[in-house]
Amino acid sequence: MNLRLAAGGLLLVAGAAWAGEPPGPDAPTPVILKELRRIESAAWHGRVDGVRIELQELSKSRPTEPLLRVFVAWCSMPTDDAWNQLKNVSQIYPDLPWAHYGMGRIYIGWKMRDLAKAALEQSMKKDAAFYPAMVALGDMARLKDDLVEAERQYRAALAIADDAEAHAGLGLVLAKKGQGDAARAELTTAIAAWPDQPAALRELLALQQAAKDPGVMKTLSALADLQPKDRDVRRLVATMKYDAGDKKGALAEYEKVLKLGNPDLETASRMLSMYAEVKDVEGEERAALLVASLDKAAVAPLVRVAELRAAKKDLDGAEKTLFEALERDRELADTWLRLGKVSLAKEQPIFALDRFRRGGARTNSGAEECKAEAKKLEELFKLPSKAAKGSVDRIYAQVAKTLDEVYRARRQVKPELKGSLKVRVKVTKEGVVESSEIVDDTLNDAVVAGHAVFSLRDAEFEAKRREPVFEFELGLPAKKGK
Repeated sequence: MNLRLAAGGLLLVAGAAWAGEPPGPDAPTPVILKELRRIESAAWHGRVDGVRIELQELSKSRPTEPLLRVFVAWCSMPTDDAWNQLKNVSQIYPDLPWAHYGMGRIYIGWKMRDLAKAALEQSMKKDAAFYPAMVALGDMARLKDDLVEAERQYRAALAIADDAEAHAGLGLVLAKKGQGDAARAELTTAIAAWPDQPAALRELLALQQAAKDPGVMKTLSALADLQPKDRDVRRLVATMKYDAGDKKGALAEYEKVLKLGNPDLETASRMLSMYAEVKDVEGEERAALLVASLDKAAVAPLVRVAELRAAKKDLDGAEKTLFEALERDRELADTWLRLGKVSLAKEQPIFALDRFRRGGARTNSGAEECKAEAKKLEELFKLPSKAAKGSVDRIYAQVAKTLDEVYRARRQVKPELKGSLKVRVKVTKEGVVESSEIVDDTLNDAVVAGHAVFSLRDAEFEAKRREPVFEFELGLPAKKGK
């Protein structure tokens, strides 16, 4: 706080709640109400702590001014602490209506209607025309759906003063009674006089939407500003901006929703489609990952992430994401197809053929393309039309023969080609090959390696569990599997 002495006494100067002195107890009712509403507005906008400190300091220097203590209490409305402060003021200054009025409002919030009525009537004891109490009595009647009494109290208050809260209360009553146009007029007047009335803003918004009132966006923005942590309000702002063609503005609102924590699937899914519309790749990837984290069974968002990563040449990232997608559903041929294409882009045709074959074994979308891609690689690897069959020695002999033919053909392209190749094959007790994998390769030729791996993988072994390692030394004397 920043205070200084002036000729007229102590003034708040830096970051002050008031431009000058706060009003005293003899100030007109509208002036005091205005200051109370400034405090409430500061609370709505998250600035009330600074106001409270300033008022507390000022109250300490002026202990005989009861209204300052009321203002301090208003900074923590409608809490127990505020009630205690107001109760103390009311006991010392029983004729001050503002303390009783504040207690009455707190009682309304606590649903203690008898006490609320007694406190509000006490605030009117010296002045039957104390209209803030009439408005509060109208609020209490409205909250228990006594619309006749509520309207009577609001209109009585308006007969005394053109009050923002009285207009708001009357507008809310008229809306409940189905008098939309009249309600909209009252609420518009209320908000123009004091914008920081969330209940009035919400009802006005609904009425404006129904009437296709062009002022709806202004009302919605005011409500969003007043309640920035209200998810429904933020979503509504986003929807209206989107409908108005402001897609980026809508996304900015959805991002604000996410910052509130506990994201929901509906919001994340909407953001995903919108980021795709505006061609924001980073936003789309982020939203897709969020959807995938919220919907543990969803495959499509992971596939889309992989697609985006592949497009920016992050092939490892794309491959990792496709594996995550397969963990959720291994039966989708299209996922295997994409994984195979990533393997090709990484220049790993052996992995690619394995993945294309897996996809081709399915019957859904992508299976036929997987088969076509697998056929291309089988031709590249020059796999035999008839699989090797029999004992380990017999299979070795057959594969070694065709491998030598492939090797000689590759030597025409790479005369320096020479080295060894070891492939381990895992066979079940039924003779089915579970896997074949390279354990050592000094030849470094994908075509030769692919021929060896898949010729052995396709082989028909005797029914006996085993894990033979086939060693081929190309350009040197060959060794049998062992």
